[in-house]
Amino acid sequence: MSAAPAAATPSGARRRRAPRPGEVVRWVFLAAVGLFFALPQLAMARFAFQNVPVVHLDLSTLGTGWSVARLGEALAEPGLWEAARTSAVLATLAVLLNLVLLLPLAVLAEVRAPWLRPVLTGVTLLPWVVPPIALVVGVAATFRPLAPWFLSSPLSLVPFYALWAMPFTYRALDAGLRAVGARTLVEAARSLGASWPTTFRRVVAPATSASVVAACGLTAALVLGEFAFASLLLKDTLPTYLVVYQRSAPQAGMALALAVMVLTALALGGVVHLLRRRGLGVTTSGI
Repeated sequence: MSAAPAAATPSGARRRRAPRPGEVVRWVFLAAVGLFFALPQLAMARFAFQNVPVVHLDLSTLGTGWSVARLGEALAEPGLWEAARTSAVLATLAVLLNLVLLLPLAVLAEVRAPWLRPVLTGVTLLPWVVPPIALVVGVAATFRPLAPWFLSSPLSLVPFYALWAMPFTYRALDAGLRAVGARTLVEAARSLGASWPTTFRRVVAPATSASVVAACGLTAALVLGEFAFASLLLKDTLPTYLVVYQRSAPQAGMALALAVMVLTALALGGVVHLLRRRGLGVTTSGI
């Protein structure tokens, strides 16, 4: 007597793959990191937007007393918009200064002088070796007797912000140039008779537009959140205004700080989305 044939497996059925230990550890780590960042933001939101004291907070009052009136009070302050305008001007000028300094050097290192890339990588990291307070004190002691008008202007922050953002700017530009194959594009344009200005304007600039936007977004986010330089030089920028305003109006100041943080995160998320659409990946080791 022959054995009964084994039951056939349905063609549409799929075996569920058991999660690997490495995947479980990764998701647990990501969840822990998410809670580490999310819980303080939730506490900030509760303090800023809920008018219920902590001693009266329980399950019955958790969803009551929420209001955005504090944020409206903060947005009605005239000093906020003056400080925001100053920070916007400083961010724009720092972005332009970094692009003028680093974009031609990044193109040169990619197209004509590959040996220059490690030099630029090391030089752009040098500002992070010196602490902000030492950098400000040294520069202020040098320029105070020579050009006191420079330190008295809010524009004196532009070189500091440009230096501090150089690692982000250069890596974004370098990654963009390598991703699009800038050397091949330039050689093809030159072989067709295009001049260097034409090649840069019509080939390199459009191809690196995503990396330029990434550099601009990272620099702007740094300027909007930088406090040390502005505080040491006694300048009224958005971060210094937030610190001073929170002392007089804690809830409204916290609501404003949370709004600025959310807007900055959304801007950075837009930059990352743009990079991925153009084929540039973002990893923990850089762009």
